[in-house]
Amino acid sequence: MAERFDGFFNAFIGHGTHGRDPFSNYIYTPSRMMTDWECADMFTYNGIAQKIITAPADEAVKEGFTLKDGEAEMEEQTKAVLSVMEDLEWEQRFSEALSWDRLYGGSAVLMMADDGTAELSEPLNESALRSIERLVVIEAPDITTSDAMLYSDPRSQLYGRPEFYNVTGYYGGRFTVHESRLLMFRGGVLPREQRRQRADWGAKVYEKMFNDLMRYDSALSLALMALSRLSQGVMKLNGLAGKLATDDGEQQVMKRLQLIDMARHMMNTIALDNEDDYRLENMAIGGVTNIIDQFQTAISAVTDIPVTVLFGISPAGLNSTGKADFENYYNMIGRIQKRTLKPQLSRLIDLLGQCSDYGLNLPDKYTLEFNPLWQPTEKEQADTEYVKAQTKEREAATAKTYYDMNALDGSEMRDTLEKNGDYELDRSLDDTIQNSRLGLEPGQPQPNTEGNDE
Repeated sequence: MAERFDGFFNAFIGHGTHGRDPFSNYIYTPSRMMTDWECADMFTYNGIAQKIITAPADEAVKEGFTLKDGEAEMEEQTKAVLSVMEDLEWEQRFSEALSWDRLYGGSAVLMMADDGTAELSEPLNESALRSIERLVVIEAPDITTSDAMLYSDPRSQLYGRPEFYNVTGYYGGRFTVHESRLLMFRGGVLPREQRRQRADWGAKVYEKMFNDLMRYDSALSLALMALSRLSQGVMKLNGLAGKLATDDGEQQVMKRLQLIDMARHMMNTIALDNEDDYRLENMAIGGVTNIIDQFQTAISAVTDIPVTVLFGISPAGLNSTGKADFENYYNMIGRIQKRTLKPQLSRLIDLLGQCSDYGLNLPDKYTLEFNPLWQPTEKEQADTEYVKAQTKEREAATAKTYYDMNALDGSEMRDTLEKNGDYELDRSLDDTIQNSRLGLEPGQPQPNTEGNDE
């Protein structure tokens, strides 16, 4: 039976032929899973790597949040909740939890609650909550569980999930915590099998950008090496080959070169024999900066963090503002807030509302919305107010035209102004305005325009 091969190939140069065409022999080789120690070392000793972790975490909590009942803002309740949470240092604690979540693929916040229960291994007694005394952030490497610590009731919605966690303290001691006392952050999205291999923790941020960071560091190192060799000296010694052939010729040549280098660095003057020659060769490195810029752009692309934030570089180009880059950045921060931060923050606020010591009086249903990340500059605010003023001026001119055409009267225009909420009106003037439109004297009763049944 003849063997059949489908597809085109070139028998001369081997294009499309397995074993000869290099482009047909590529295979995907997955990167290895980074260890917690490797991630910790990168975070500690690499400034750019550290900023990749902390910048989005800090940005996610920086502007705070607002509680809403439907579309109405709950200003008083929001202030009361923030007052309690400031005592708990919520911004610092949640920023830290988000940082370790990105670094290690998970973290947790332990709520030290006063609920009348002595043991942390007992479920949180929400009906007896008096206060939450402090928040303790725990890194994923310090949290473990086992099959014996899972919910075992198949009828429970939590079936198969951990009911207890073993936590390693700062000095090595271990204690058990019930899951109801923890706010869990479970890292980036991973396939189920990958997550199972990581003890239910998620993806680490460095794993998807490790190669880009290494290329950038290598580019900086090679650029520094190129600068050190920017000017290369070339020495022609008469009879060099013959001198090297003698027993001590190599030492004489090395000593001669060292004397030349020393004289050049000390006096910038070189003494040469009549038949010797010395010159400097300059190396062009004009494209090195462009290559480094490309590596910076690659890191910015994979992290969704603008080069302005990550490297402190102003946007390039005559009319460039970097606004599009910041839109992508804030979209990424918004996803962190919505998917990772909001569920845990809402859980904490719900528990604060049940604490008898605070008296927050939160409604049964409310929503949590994060405040805008983009804060306009004074110039942008002034430009916005100017545009609003121009719009109002055009609306007023249009209303005056309708008034002159008798399409609207004064009371209707006042009703519109009051409805828009732009002005606080004295309604006692309505009769005076109407009498003026009807040609009546002040105080004279207006005629009855309603239909007569007689």
